[in-house]
Amino acid sequence: MKIIKVLLLVLTLGQEAYSQKLLTLNPEKVSFKPSFNIVDVVDARPQRENIGQAFVSAAQKDPINFKAGTETAIKRFLTQSLPNKEAQLLLRYRILDLKISESKLPNGNFSGQIQLKVAFDRIGKKDTVLLTETSTSTTFVRSDIQMPNAKYESILSSLLGKSLEYFDKWLTLNGSKHEALIKGVKIIFMPENDANDNDTIYHHTRKVNWDDFRGKPTNTRYGAAIFANFAYGASFQVIDNYIVAKISTKTYMVRGMSWMQPNALSDYALAHEQLHFDIAKVITERFKKKILAMQADLIIDLNSMIQYEYLESYREMNQLQKQYDNETNHSISRQNQAAWEAKVRRWLNEFGN
Repeated sequence: MKIIKVLLLVLTLGQEAYSQKLLTLNPEKVSFKPSFNIVDVVDARPQRENIGQAFVSAAQKDPINFKAGTETAIKRFLTQSLPNKEAQLLLRYRILDLKISESKLPNGNFSGQIQLKVAFDRIGKKDTVLLTETSTSTTFVRSDIQMPNAKYESILSSLLGKSLEYFDKWLTLNGSKHEALIKGVKIIFMPENDANDNDTIYHHTRKVNWDDFRGKPTNTRYGAAIFANFAYGASFQVIDNYIVAKISTKTYMVRGMSWMQPNALSDYALAHEQLHFDIAKVITERFKKKILAMQADLIIDLNSMIQYEYLESYREMNQLQKQYDNETNHSISRQNQAAWEAKVRRWLNEFGN
């Protein structure tokens, strides 16, 4: 008895597999000139056993599947329907929903719906990024007991074609401003136009004078100290397939944090403090040069790179200021002071300052 049951089970399974509707998709050339290529198809549906069920009699439904399997059949259709094989934009076509459903009407006819939902993902060198999703569907009513496979295939081909048309239109509207589709980075340095105020003097406006040293002395061993610094601001946009970064920089000294001893005033001492200010300007220009060479795929990456280089440049500025004071012995060594003045002047000339 056990052997007979097993044989019956095998026969039943074989009959179900044989009664499936197996569809084949024939490629159809799209009506537009594509600028993209689909190189991968992923069936991401939660349930992937079949793509639906169809009435084959008044009381019986059979499963519907693709003869070559869902991913293979759709990939073949899409790649053969898109004539541009040299497009640089490579996509993954992700099937989120694909379902054929039918129901029996009171008059004995059958109504059906085919729905499709897909995602288009950009395949990059480092990652794969979702670009957009689209849903489309269609309904039909039939009176015949069985609808020929060719009709299901025709409707499915039409829906797949509509999804490609949707993406082509989406790309036309969004492609030049979508971050995941950038071609490179453009850096724009904004002009320095900050105006001096009661507490801040900007390097591009003028040289310092003793009236700019308004803070309270913090170390009586030295005749003066200047608080020279640099900062930057950045804004980002995607324009015409490029990340456009607008960078503003400023080199400044803070009057309230810079001080001098009244008995130490001289043109020579002021020149020493001015050179501290000039060194900060050199670091600003070096920082800008580093930014100019940057390339990134995403705004967040470019922003992180700029922030990192700012911190590195800040460390470089502090190290250089300390080296300057050590080698000149805070201006006491006139020979080394002259050497540093020549060196800093040469550095500034390299940047056109």
